[in-house]
Amino acid sequence: MHAPRGSMSEDTIVVEWYSDADFAGDREDRKSVSGGVLMVCGMVVGWICKKQSSVALSTMEAEFVAASQVTAEMLGVVELLSEIGIKVEVPYKLHVDNQAAIKQIEGEDTSGRAKHIDI
Repeated sequence: MHAPRGSMSEDTIVVEWYSDADFAGDREDRKSVSGGVLMVCGMVVGWICKKQSSVALSTMEAEFVAASQVTAEMLGVVELLSEIGIKVEVPYKLHVDNQAAIKQIEGEDTSGRAKHIDI
């Protein structure tokens, strides 16, 4: 596997996920859609596009659920790579474009409005 110079050490690879979600994108049931792209060493190798199973009450909640779904997929890929002897750079990288969701993920904001999705 070839990687751009300076992107990783010789014995590990960089795995990154980008997640995103719309908010209540389905006009019939008001459910949001999660999306994500998996990049290994800067190359797209996988993606996810999935309707969320519950109705999000805010954009932050839709983004948080998308990040959770993407993280589950990412951990599966990391496990697979580990099983075939490929080391992955730690910490893993998850990119989220919503500041409120980032604060929720990092545990900085556990407001009462989001307690029903708190970990």
